[in-house]
Amino acid sequence: MVSSRLLSTYIYGLFIFLMVCALFTAGPFTLVYWILGGDPRWSFQVVVRFFWRLFLKMSPVIGEVTIINPQNLNSVKPAIYVSSHQSSIDFVLLGSIIKDFATISNHPISDLPIFMKIPRLVGVYYMEKLNPNAAIAVFNRLTKALEKGTNVFIFPEGTRNYSETLLQFQKGGFRLSADNNVPIIPVIINGTGRIVSKGSNVAKTSQATDIEVAFLDPIYPQEGETVRALMKRTKEAMQVEVTRNFS
Repeated sequence: MVSSRLLSTYIYGLFIFLMVCALFTAGPFTLVYWILGGDPRWSFQVVVRFFWRLFLKMSPVIGEVTIINPQNLNSVKPAIYVSSHQSSIDFVLLGSIIKDFATISNHPISDLPIFMKIPRLVGVYYMEKLNPNAAIAVFNRLTKALEKGTNVFIFPEGTRNYSETLLQFQKGGFRLSADNNVPIIPVIINGTGRIVSKGSNVAKTSQATDIEVAFLDPIYPQEGETVRALMKRTKEAMQVEVTRNFS
């Protein structure tokens, strides 16, 4: 039987290899698209999304990915996708499904020389924790993205949480929704927490684990509704679904 560490080394090696392939593929494609007057972020993201999907297909610990309520996916644009967050796989999972997106990362990958500014080309903005100025800058970038018709996805709990109870939500995404009159699409991810634990890079299982991604009905901000009320309404809808399907 293959050890967890050996299997995890293979999985992360596979991911890095595919991301290098994505970089060398996306570069020329994006350059040509930009010269022709297109948005380089969109073209770069299209290529990276393809390789993310390839990774999900090739990873031995990821089984079938089932989308529940697909009619709510990419049906309204722009929209803010507000998702539960079980493991590090969730980012790649949502990025491979949601078209034309911008999002936030609290991991400083964009500061690593090997990656340079690639995350921003993909649509990922790094937000330094406990830095109000950084939060304002990212908020402004996401506002501009929405104004251009780009979707946003966030994890409002702010950390990975593999449990039946959602953690306290952060209100940034809900303020974006209220300020820009953009609907929220709640997303429930189930299954990735059985693959990788929070704070660990070692796979918990060597078996292919099925994943479900449920896209709930859009929630529109109401006239006169506070950000806190919108957040509460969204969390309640998500908690019902998490309680019903947690495994």
